[in-house]
Amino acid sequence: MPYFEGCTSISRAAREGNAIFLFRGLMMPTAALLVLFWFLQSIWLKQTTKKPHPTTFILGTIGAVFLVLYVDFLGTEGEAYQLLRRYGTTLYFALTILAQMFSIRSLQQRTDELDTKIYRYLKLQFFLMVLYWCLGITNVVIKATGVSWADQAENIIEWHFALYMSLYFGLTAMMWKRSKFNWQFYSKD
Repeated sequence: MPYFEGCTSISRAAREGNAIFLFRGLMMPTAALLVLFWFLQSIWLKQTTKKPHPTTFILGTIGAVFLVLYVDFLGTEGEAYQLLRRYGTTLYFALTILAQMFSIRSLQQRTDELDTKIYRYLKLQFFLMVLYWCLGITNVVIKATGVSWADQAENIIEWHFALYMSLYFGLTAMMWKRSKFNWQFYSKD
């Protein structure tokens, strides 16, 4: 159980055997869905807060592009490829978290106008954001101490961080549902 044992990193788990093909096959469409998510989130935020939110869409979309970069170079050899993977994963996480922070902040400025349930979901998202920061600081402190189990702790933190980051999207979906936000694709003939 990597969430408790830290026996492997997310990247290493995805590189083992045939898992890399499954991981790539799932993460590429996930990146495309993330772009769609941030587009819809910017529309929903505009409807909810009465202000445009292009920064949220831009940051989230660039983060998704870096997820593609990371996934594309996962499992490749060489220093240049390792550098691309590192940039891909770092910028994916950083820009996605920034987009989440901008979303949360824009809603916090309008809390008096939010539905009670949406406000509860917003508080949970804010709690997740605080949790991200705590995990990040804990990781830095553990790495700085140079203890023998630092890599294992980093793996545990990495798994939890990715899980909590994903919960943000589920909470947003519940906000959309509560506000009766819906969308559909259509073509003009």
